[in-house]
Amino acid sequence: MPRDSLKVLLISPNNPFNCYRVPAFPKWASWFTHNMHFGQGGVFPGLNLAILASLTPSDIEVRIIDESVEPIDFEADCDLVGVTAMTNMAPAAYYIADKFRARGKTVVLGGVHVTVCPDEAAPHADAVVVGEAEYSWPRVLEDFRQGKLEKVYRAERMFDMQGGPLPRRDLLKLDRYLIPQTVETARGCPFDCDFCSVSRTAGRAYRFRPLEHVQEELRALGRNRWVFFIDDIINGNPKRARELFKAIAPLKIRWGAQATILLGEDEELLELARQSGCVALFIGFETFSNAGLKKLGKPTNWHERFLRVVERIHSKKIGIWGAFVFGLDADTPATLHETVRVVRDAKLEFAQFSCLTPLPGTALYRQYIREGRVREKDWGEYNFGNVTFIPKNMTEQELKELLAYGWGEFYNWKSIRRRLSWRKPVRFPYGPNGLRSFFHVRNLLFWAGNIGIGRLVQHGLKQDVRTRALGQPESEFERMRRQLGRPAEAPQSFGPRDPDTVPGAG
Repeated sequence: MPRDSLKVLLISPNNPFNCYRVPAFPKWASWFTHNMHFGQGGVFPGLNLAILASLTPSDIEVRIIDESVEPIDFEADCDLVGVTAMTNMAPAAYYIADKFRARGKTVVLGGVHVTVCPDEAAPHADAVVVGEAEYSWPRVLEDFRQGKLEKVYRAERMFDMQGGPLPRRDLLKLDRYLIPQTVETARGCPFDCDFCSVSRTAGRAYRFRPLEHVQEELRALGRNRWVFFIDDIINGNPKRARELFKAIAPLKIRWGAQATILLGEDEELLELARQSGCVALFIGFETFSNAGLKKLGKPTNWHERFLRVVERIHSKKIGIWGAFVFGLDADTPATLHETVRVVRDAKLEFAQFSCLTPLPGTALYRQYIREGRVREKDWGEYNFGNVTFIPKNMTEQELKELLAYGWGEFYNWKSIRRRLSWRKPVRFPYGPNGLRSFFHVRNLLFWAGNIGIGRLVQHGLKQDVRTRALGQPESEFERMRRQLGRPAEAPQSFGPRDPDTVPGAG
């Protein structure tokens, strides 16, 4: 029987890497802290669920819950539940789905992990969405209205970024995010790194939003225009990047984005980025080993270019968050110690040292399955901090200790003072959510962020310890998973189909 009125609940499970905790400030600091949210919050909001909400007919009531900033209401009045998941969130997504289905609710699962492992996800849902969901979601809603929901909805083509409504930010609790404004200008990635699934799930060809649409969205953000662009690589197409930077320069925003080292080698493009308001770049340097980079399918970052690029970016008053991967087949304990030394001496504002992780849907995963090197069977451990495979030139314990060494060396007090003390102040009209720029917000955030991460490192790198250090309450899923749950099936038993055949992949 067709349904006249519907209530839809869209859920993003808790992601420990998108959480922070802010202690209460004294009352005298209320002017400076403005409307800052205290307690647990998110770093920045994803837009996937807000986009689906914007594609939902106006006669359907929609609610969004991001478990990173609020608990899930399992007693919510809803007819249809949609849950998204990346790989490390998959066990939580399945638990959430199972619990709602036990209450008689209809559940749809989607996201990157479901796209590469649809057969695994299917038993936990009434329907799964494979590939980008923009074209599938309206069909899901209409079929549900008519009582004819299918088991699998496959994206027949990539979403056309030329159109589409703006995300429903009104459904997000933006005051609970450190950087509340995120904007997407393009999808896809031309690089084919063997540890990354983006080129398979989002395609290797770029799809760009019209610049006038991007400008419209940025203007709609209002006074707080501290923006993080969530494109996979902001400078992947230099011609488009130039056009984008010129288009947003008059809007007087301050922004950060993920970029490649090539941005630091293009003087003209880097200057345009500065003029348009760029204040921070997340750059995946990954490794200084040419052999390691070649193995990753990422022959763009060489050791001899690193310091030169860092110096050039810093000369533009742009901060750098560098990302480095430990555990490549070319890595040895000696090379990783040298990596930490070079990174520390380069005076990056932030750095992260991640463990190589063979995510399903990647060439690396397929290789390690063939070689019998995938050790971990629980997707929840695939969080870039755990060793989920058998390393080549060291033991698993040695790799864990080297990861801890990297974080500890970079974020100890001596390193923080040496790296940040030389920074010249830069004034911004407004900072992230709630922070008024009475003085130099960027420097304050760099110091506070480094000290916060340093304290976190002192408590250890394991997820359960990290959760306590952040002051996050243990989620219901985490309690149930520990007490009653079982780990996911062994990857070998349900591994994804060849990614080249996954609908929606490049």
